[in-house]
Amino acid sequence: MPMSTRSLGNSLCLAFALLVLAVLPGMAKAATVKGIYSQAVPVAGQGYQERADAMSQALANVLVKVAGQREVLSNSVVQTALGKPETYIRKFGFRTDDSSGNRQQYFQAAFDEKAINRLLRSAGVAIWGQSRPSTLVWLAVEDGGRRSIINASGSFPTVFAESFQGRGLPLLFPLMDFEDAAAISTVDVWGGFTGKLQEASRRYGSESILTGRLSRSLTQDGELFYGRLSLIFRGASQSVAVNGLDAVGVTQLAADLVGTTLSRHYAINASDASGKTLLMVENISSLEDYAALSKYLERMTAIRDVAVHRVTGTTVELELVIDGSESQLADSLALGRNLRAVSQGTQGVSDTGSLATAPSALVYRWTR
Repeated sequence: MPMSTRSLGNSLCLAFALLVLAVLPGMAKAATVKGIYSQAVPVAGQGYQERADAMSQALANVLVKVAGQREVLSNSVVQTALGKPETYIRKFGFRTDDSSGNRQQYFQAAFDEKAINRLLRSAGVAIWGQSRPSTLVWLAVEDGGRRSIINASGSFPTVFAESFQGRGLPLLFPLMDFEDAAAISTVDVWGGFTGKLQEASRRYGSESILTGRLSRSLTQDGELFYGRLSLIFRGASQSVAVNGLDAVGVTQLAADLVGTTLSRHYAINASDASGKTLLMVENISSLEDYAALSKYLERMTAIRDVAVHRVTGTTVELELVIDGSESQLADSLALGRNLRAVSQGTQGVSDTGSLATAPSALVYRWTR
């Protein structure tokens, strides 16, 4: 079914804009990533074969974004689905981009979110929701014997943004203003000094920190990089070697490292259902607050169903049916701006529906 290329193009531009290159201090550590169920694919024409190939490629790209891992494409159920991509497409169209001086045609598709999620669940693949933590990049590059820290300006961050967009990963680069310059040096980034990196990252509110050192080399094959990338996340560090990759290869390697690591932590597998959980939310003082809270919870992948258990003053007790663990639910709640953890209560909802037998409740305060 054809769609307006302007409307889908605008949504894809919005998705790219959300993968920001720099932020002001104090901004949230997570972003709501739009467009993970939409994809544009370059095509040579609008013939039957070009369209069929583009549909399969677009579906593959969307599945990688929703799962957060490229490994999803090796799943046998997913491979079968790639042979009939039209089953999952809600709207599609073509557009031509003249901005670069070269006319390039694109096939654009918006996929059915529920159908995509059903496919991944049937394949036993965990689903990563649209609220995702931002990753802050501290990258030192050596060029001609001189080392410098990459900031938001220049071509490298743009290539990073394109690769991270393909995985639905929000991205931040440091401002490298006076405060950053006082907190960290090129030596700190090149040496990978974790303490200094974490301290300098506090103002950005991100606990996912990608750091690395790269040496630039000009060869017959063009510009190549050598070095190492490391991801610091929740006290652990994982590294990958960079051996003779161009800029696109470096950024794709970085996106693979970040996407695979974070999706394993945040993505929700329906087969790991924890049953019922009690969520107590304070400061719900109006119908507007309750409506906003309901919409907020409906968007969360970890929550399958919500029912009101009790209302006491401005505190609403909700019975949740969740996928994944309570700790994953708490992590997902922590990514947003509207719920702030208060404490754990002494009650919860057991599988039999009894509030007295479960170990605890999650207690949060609603903020506007």
